[in-house]
Amino acid sequence: MRITTQMLANSAAKSGIPIQRTSLLDIINNKSSQNLLGTIGKSMNTTSTGATDILRKNNYAKLEDLSEKLSQSASKLAGSDKDSIYDKAKESGDTTDILSDVNKMVEAYNATMKQLKTTGGIMNEFYQQQLKNIPAGSKESLESIGISQAKDGSLIVDEKVFRNADADTLQKVLGGEKGIASKIGFLGEHINKNASENVVSASNRYGSNGATYMEVFEANKYNFFG
Repeated sequence: MRITTQMLANSAAKSGIPIQRTSLLDIINNKSSQNLLGTIGKSMNTTSTGATDILRKNNYAKLEDLSEKLSQSASKLAGSDKDSIYDKAKESGDTTDILSDVNKMVEAYNATMKQLKTTGGIMNEFYQQQLKNIPAGSKESLESIGISQAKDGSLIVDEKVFRNADADTLQKVLGGEKGIASKIGFLGEHINKNASENVVSASNRYGSNGATYMEVFEANKYNFFG
């Protein structure tokens, strides 16, 4: 036997069950439900902004970490301290430690360049170009010790060529206040400072947006239809 809507209605009436004749579409179209829909719209906008701030914060936090490593590794190669790695290499005749530090700087340099592009923004584009210009301005001297620059700005170390250079030559190219390592380290410090400030800025924005979202949620989580 086919059960019809009328039969269900009659059965419900006999048993005293209240009959719900309002459809979901009616509820949505009902003016009182607009409170919920408006809240959803506001929440979506707030959530979208919050998600953007989280991504921005994460990108800058990563850039902050990478640029700090770049600054530290470059500072060591600048060789401004007494008894520097160059002095030790001259005494031992072994440039292995210098090569190790160069590889660390190059790794941090390439990672920072990549993260600057990922993070985006006018300042980061400026820093990326400035960072790229430092090795480009000393192309021949760098290549003489086995360090070359690719088209995308990244650095490549030819360890075989590097090992053939003596400590004096390495210090002349990399070390000193006007050396490449010093310039890279100086710029790395500025990138780090800018990234650090943006991490704080993004955290403050997210804190505000996050609080707004939770306030809207708590106020309306049980208020489904206005």
